[in-house]
Amino acid sequence: MSTEFSIVTIVKRRTQQLSNLISSIERSTVQPKEMVIVWMAPPSDESLLSSEQFPIVHRFAASEELPIPKARNRGFDTCKTDKFIYLDVDCICPETLLDDLTKSLGVGKVVTANVSQLEQKVDNIDERYLQSLVAPNVTAPEKVPFINFDTNIFGITRIDYERVGGFDLDYHGFGIGDLDFAARCSKAGLYLLNTGKQVFKQFHAHYNPPVNHLYDIVANAEVFKQKWGAYPTCDMFSQFAELGLINQDYEQEGMRVMRLVTDEELAKYLVKESDEDATQAVDLAQTA
Repeated sequence: MSTEFSIVTIVKRRTQQLSNLISSIERSTVQPKEMVIVWMAPPSDESLLSSEQFPIVHRFAASEELPIPKARNRGFDTCKTDKFIYLDVDCICPETLLDDLTKSLGVGKVVTANVSQLEQKVDNIDERYLQSLVAPNVTAPEKVPFINFDTNIFGITRIDYERVGGFDLDYHGFGIGDLDFAARCSKAGLYLLNTGKQVFKQFHAHYNPPVNHLYDIVANAEVFKQKWGAYPTCDMFSQFAELGLINQDYEQEGMRVMRLVTDEELAKYLVKESDEDATQAVDLAQTA
């Protein structure tokens, strides 16, 4: 007998990626009881997407530029089932992935999968085609430390989500809030199970390091330190310090933004497809 479960996704502008995600779910060997999409933008024609395979419920969280924790919580709070699968809008699911995740999911554990990053935009979501674009990324199931938690894909039961308390709304915008969620899952005695399965992650223009989100990351890092007594383990901090964007002695003296990111740096650290115009850098500063 199939297990009822809900899928939660949040989105702002990546509607083509969202359409691909929905199409991949429609091809799945098991179907969700519902898909809850939370838009970090006002209602529009794009927020009327539907599926003939399962109900799609649309919710909205548009109180700030990127209300990520609020949007995630609104999605989970809307779900009618007791098993939640969170999928980043960039995900494309192989046919058996949702079945594997829901069968592995139970009280006391969070489940996840290996993420295979696609290096180009795709229209064809055929699993064999996508597999030809990336190296195989399927492993044996194993318990892994919560430092490996990845919000691209995870499953959690209603009981555990409510016990952990969802995502902390003291974090705003991009970054660190997912690390706090993982820390609270660990503190609550949950464990993280990597099912060993694979999910594909669609390409979109982004910054590496994420200099466009510097202020959010610094503010959220301070929230994390006040709450947990230390900064989380995060490569972004050392990258920002090397660029002179934050103070080198942040671990001893607290983290401070030392200067503004220049337009030249936005262009330099924008990861884009070769045919994309570099002038997109400034336009993407708040969305990538």
